[in-house]
Amino acid sequence: MSFVAPLLLVILGIVLMGKGSDWLTDSLIPLARKLGVSGVAVGLILVSVAVSLPEILVAVLTTMQGYPAISLGVVLGSIICNIGLMTGFCAIIRPLKVKKTLILRDGIFSIIIPILIFSIGASGEITRLEGGALFLLFIPYIINIVLQERQQSQKERSLDLHEIEMELDFIGFNFGKMKIGWLSFILGTALLLIGTQIFSMQLVWFAGNIGIDELIVGLTLGALGPSLPNIIAAYQATKKGMGEIAVSETLGSNVFTLLVTLGISAMLSPVTISHRWLSFELPALIVMSFLLFFFLLTKQAISRLEGAILLGGYIGIVVIQIFIAF
Repeated sequence: MSFVAPLLLVILGIVLMGKGSDWLTDSLIPLARKLGVSGVAVGLILVSVAVSLPEILVAVLTTMQGYPAISLGVVLGSIICNIGLMTGFCAIIRPLKVKKTLILRDGIFSIIIPILIFSIGASGEITRLEGGALFLLFIPYIINIVLQERQQSQKERSLDLHEIEMELDFIGFNFGKMKIGWLSFILGTALLLIGTQIFSMQLVWFAGNIGIDELIVGLTLGALGPSLPNIIAAYQATKKGMGEIAVSETLGSNVFTLLVTLGISAMLSPVTISHRWLSFELPALIVMSFLLFFFLLTKQAISRLEGAILLGGYIGIVVIQIFIAF
């Protein structure tokens, strides 16, 4: 019975995070429209932030509570979850076609950064200084987005703007819709903060009271919980024939999570990298990132078979992690 209350609180935290993300991102749609075709780059960054916000808050809160290993697990796990579960599952439902610009804009960054993280972590720790450097590396990513936008035609920018609006609309749980405005922004932000606080406290409870390895807690429950609303949103978009949203959310969120979320976490508290993480978790992250990039690069699409491979990779990684932990 002692598990019942924490599990219920986990569910409550996920629901509050999902609903908070929904109201918060809905309130950003007018801002995206106001930016117009001249602000597509800002809109793309806005989507990356919105998609990654729950993971950022959970990672920061667990770090501040003295559990940086859970934070690292949330960061690594959310990326593997995005690639294997969100993109892989959606591709099984319906093959995902993507534009070449998306591959060049986000795909290259999504494979270079995990390798960089592995190189930094090989010393056994990601220091505050290195965390700050990761955070600052988000600037070249922004510059890349801006430069690419300048090369686009007015029609291409209009299409990108429409996609940005749709992504913001899909994020979060699609129930209990309310009128877009300051109230939706304030309530969305409040629910998101409360939800992440409740959820992160339960992650700490599971790690401290049941004896589950902190990294496993972060890699599994900690990663899946904040990602669940985005997975549902990507599924809805795929069913409506807008599968590229699933891929763009995955790539943009992965880059933002590794550079900004991990960077902030390391600046708050240096992250110790164990030998096990270097021998399995980080290499697994690199392999999944390469697989996704390879599938995108060869045909500018992800087939059902390739989606099954990504999903199978995610399940295999989770099973091996649990086996190693116990």
